[in-house]
Amino acid sequence: MSDTQLHELLRDAAWLPEDVRRADRYASIDQASLGSGTLLFLVSVVGGPAHGTLLFAPAHKGATGRLTDAQGSEGFDLACVRLMTAGARIPTARGGHVEFRGGGTAARTVSPLPFAQGRSSNSLSLLDIDGRPHLHKAYRTLGVGVREPELLRVMNGSGHTPRWFGDYSYAPPGGTDRLALGVVYTYTPGSGIDTPLRANLRALWPRLAGGVTGIPGSAPSGAAGDGGSPEGLDGLVRDHLAPLTAPLRAARSFLGGFHEELRTRLGRGAPPADYPVERALRDAEERCRALAERARGERNLPPAALETAFSSLSSETELLRTAFSAGGTHRAGPCHGDLHLSHLLWDPPRLIDISTPGTGPDEPCWAEQSPLQDLVALGRALEYFSADEAAYESARLLGVDSEETMLASLDGGAGMPPRERSVLLLVFEAADRWRRHVADLLLARGGPGESGAGPERALPDEPLRRLLYLRRLLHELDYNFAHARPYHAAIDLRHASALGLPSPLPRTLTTRN
Repeated sequence: MSDTQLHELLRDAAWLPEDVRRADRYASIDQASLGSGTLLFLVSVVGGPAHGTLLFAPAHKGATGRLTDAQGSEGFDLACVRLMTAGARIPTARGGHVEFRGGGTAARTVSPLPFAQGRSSNSLSLLDIDGRPHLHKAYRTLGVGVREPELLRVMNGSGHTPRWFGDYSYAPPGGTDRLALGVVYTYTPGSGIDTPLRANLRALWPRLAGGVTGIPGSAPSGAAGDGGSPEGLDGLVRDHLAPLTAPLRAARSFLGGFHEELRTRLGRGAPPADYPVERALRDAEERCRALAERARGERNLPPAALETAFSSLSSETELLRTAFSAGGTHRAGPCHGDLHLSHLLWDPPRLIDISTPGTGPDEPCWAEQSPLQDLVALGRALEYFSADEAAYESARLLGVDSEETMLASLDGGAGMPPRERSVLLLVFEAADRWRRHVADLLLARGGPGESGAGPERALPDEPLRRLLYLRRLLHELDYNFAHARPYHAAIDLRHASALGLPSPLPRTLTTRN
């Protein structure tokens, strides 16, 4: 198959990331046939910002020889399921092979089901396999870091992840690392925990003040009376979150069970490794210095906010170096790897899109992960979530763009008229308090009001938690700088500015401000 045909197939694909779309060309590095005109292409991006990226491009070859995208098509889906149940091994044109593996039970009936994929970096389709819905996920961008199929297989039957049906991978000539191509697993109906959280926070806004809808200077009323005192606002938020108390605590308990199951199944009885804190801290220091230098060229963010944030980040790295210089070990352990609110289903609790850095003690990345990493990731997701909602709500009330309110939140709206500033402060303060209470319920080991709860139990490894938080914040700030996203970078700066303080024990695993 000529590279010209592949270029025509890929150049207008709706799923193609912009950096991949800007390639000079797309070159086939291998291909295999599944029969009935269905071909699997392994494609390398040549030229442009994504040079060297590997793509997986299933295609159907028509009678005229023209290629059309096969991902999500009935022929491609059914062929993959059939080959999984058979445990087939398909040779490729250049001496490699595509290996299909399944759970050992042949599928008697397979048929497509209607499914609105929505936005996804992968191809997703819904299948009825023997009367039960399953998802077929085909990875569009390939790499050795895609470990989800193996993790689903190892965790099969645990109750924490969807049941694994089968998967397939590409083994290149020469026996080098395999690349996961796709996986089929049971479809778990439900929504991410961001869904009830969004509904709850948006329902809080009308309760903030009797006159907020048009009177910028008004203060909280009702349960948050007392002229908008911190105690009154805190009471309002607690009362408003009451319906979610049980689901959030259930999700927290579920996460603990998931981490223990992951440790047992992947660790194979090996003692916990020591987290490489020195290397991680050194990487964080280097990244912080590089980002501070890059920040000098940022024209869309307030210079004062940048200076404050990087001063705090520098102080935080110094505090962490002092804390770790005292010695001691910090236990590592397997984790989800890139947990977002949408990855934690809540009705009932389940986890999807697992990307654990290492699948066993013999892998080099095994020690550089921790269950705290997942809790930090969820805490950062809550920070983005609540700040985003606050920016939009305050912008709606003031009749301005949300980027304006987000940037204004960096200095507390210092340049705004008093009445407009009071709206900004009220909305962001309510969102921050709401976020802290959610984190108490979802992320702390002992939630508020529970027997034995308290900061000592909530923070099992404070220096490591702070290091993991710092690393994730720097990673996200780096991404937002690189992709010219000042709105999201402002959220990072807002929370970076709260670091660098020698606090005792913060209230939750993920929130210090």
